[in-house]
Amino acid sequence: MAFSLQLLHREDFEGRTLRALAGGGAVGILAALAQRFGVTLDPGFAVAAAALAAARPMPGYSAALRLSLAVLPALPYFFDAVSPVPQAFSGAIAAALVALAGQNGERLGKSSEVAAGAVAAGALVPLGMYVQQVLDARFFPNGGLLGSLVGFTAVALFWSVGTLASHLTFHVDPVESRGGALENTLSGEAKDLVGRTLTLYRQCRGVTMKMPAGAGRNELVEVLRKMAREAFNLAESHSGLEAQLKSVAQGDVDAQVKDLRARAAATEDAVARRQLELAASSLGEELNRLDTLSRKRERLLAQLHAQVALLERARVSLVGAAGTEASAKGAQAAQLAKRLASLGEENPPAPEAEQASQPAATRVSS
Repeated sequence: MAFSLQLLHREDFEGRTLRALAGGGAVGILAALAQRFGVTLDPGFAVAAAALAAARPMPGYSAALRLSLAVLPALPYFFDAVSPVPQAFSGAIAAALVALAGQNGERLGKSSEVAAGAVAAGALVPLGMYVQQVLDARFFPNGGLLGSLVGFTAVALFWSVGTLASHLTFHVDPVESRGGALENTLSGEAKDLVGRTLTLYRQCRGVTMKMPAGAGRNELVEVLRKMAREAFNLAESHSGLEAQLKSVAQGDVDAQVKDLRARAAATEDAVARRQLELAASSLGEELNRLDTLSRKRERLLAQLHAQVALLERARVSLVGAAGTEASAKGAQAAQLAKRLASLGEENPPAPEAEQASQPAATRVSS
């Protein structure tokens, strides 16, 4: 069985880490100023400042989250516990609140993400405090601004590294891992279809794994993986075409063709007219290409819908087979695999070769 570890929203984590370092550094400067007046700031302040700076909540949660981050991480200090226990719990609470605010401000964090980030961050805060003590003893025995800046920033760094756990997803199936990564890169209808494909694949695989082990079940799992992979391939191709079409404004190209045609009709010089007509013809070919890509995008989306429908049929077939006797499930697995494979053959790819053999005439706007 293949295992995979997937990193989600890497850009969000990198930006969060930079903001957390800035928050920890700001507290380091404040700690250096407080030291001049005989006041020592606890390293836990670096955690709270890092969390306040790192959080990027969904709209509508900013004020509530920042108020929570300013109050809740301070609760462990009210209990009678020796260092670094309060700082560890403070870091865990701050990490849980930041993860709960959501990844990249797009959605609320899942319970597994919140728990993983809280545990990892709480465990790394004491390590960050130990690094701070080592740095102070070795390089900054007299304290000072630089020592406070480096030490508190180190604590914030270790806390931020701990929040990486909330960005990690563990998969035991490579197809599920690929689908999860793909879903995070898509938008619109394609994203919804990939999400539906993932749900159906998990349901189908769950029913299949309850069947007796054997060659039939293995064959059925491979057929389901193939159906899901084909859906993901279609979604990736659709996403690529979508990006190409968005990078070119078809209306602007059409306007340029009309403008060139108008200039060619208005000029009296034969050579200039010919050059303008060639330019308009060249842009007309570009419009033809854009039209072709647009039609191909629509076909890919239609194929994706059809592939999801095939997985729906597969789920219905598997649910029906799940109600049979256990002794008969092994024999039915191989039959279901052949049946589902034949269903996939009923969904042929778009006739690209036929289209390529019949090129369209050059489009010239009037």
